[in-house]
Amino acid sequence: MEHEPADDRWIRALAEAQHGVLARRQLLEGGMPPTRVRSWIAGGRLVRRHRGVYTMGHALLAREGVWMAAVLACGPGALLSHRSAAALWGLRPPTGGDVDVTVPPGGPRTPGAGIRPHESGLAVHRFATASDEIPVTTVAWTLFDLAAMLPGHQLRRAVEQSERLELFDLARVEAALAVAPRRPGSPALRALLADLKDHGVTRTRSDVEAAMLQLCLGHGLPRPQVNRQADGREVDFRWPDQRLIVEVDGWAFHRTRRAFAADRARDRAALRDGWRTARFTAVEVQRQPDRVARELAALLQGDAL
Repeated sequence: MEHEPADDRWIRALAEAQHGVLARRQLLEGGMPPTRVRSWIAGGRLVRRHRGVYTMGHALLAREGVWMAAVLACGPGALLSHRSAAALWGLRPPTGGDVDVTVPPGGPRTPGAGIRPHESGLAVHRFATASDEIPVTTVAWTLFDLAAMLPGHQLRRAVEQSERLELFDLARVEAALAVAPRRPGSPALRALLADLKDHGVTRTRSDVEAAMLQLCLGHGLPRPQVNRQADGREVDFRWPDQRLIVEVDGWAFHRTRRAFAADRARDRAALRDGWRTARFTAVEVQRQPDRVARELAALLQGDAL
């Protein structure tokens, strides 16, 4: 690019700053004549990603470029939001599929394939920011959006992760709740905040651990300690008064012979120290929560199953 014309360098710099994408309106606002835009499109220097959004000579984009292209396709004021914003902030794993974008009132309702638009004047005017140069809803509003679409244990995980990343701001979350008290998700988020106020932020290590904790709370079982030490061994859940340990076994972490043998050795060591150990699979917790709750209640009461 040593001999690249000066009036082309700003275009390339813009694309690089925006993760490889740019919008036709940005080119026109920057002074590029419409005829030249059309010439670049015809010649393949601009490759269409969405209507009015292009890459510079290629079609491959990293995840950030896909997000940025979707935001640009929705016009000025648009923000990455919901699950896509959660992935950008690192609160939830990327899900693939359509990109969630919040648009101002009257914004495009059908911006194109691969984009899921959400309309909100509140978000775009009061809860907008940028991360890695991508316009996005604030962490507080992102959590509010998630509260309306995620089950309780996944919302808990998102809040835990925001706190772990030092992104959680209680005052901002409460401000979001205050401006839209009847918004879907408000009861779930308020209930979780109340739980965190009373018991602190938990440290679950997976969705299935968070699901087990929510299962206990939802069925009125005694609240367990989460990922605490029991005689030098960290365990998933424990009830000290009942000397009960519960481990939730996901296949990803317990599928080797070595892991299987280590689990049983730990169970025997706990038994020698006066702790009973019960193991539930991730599938049981996720698909048979009522049965798991009944078994747990019996164990906590000291009844034989």
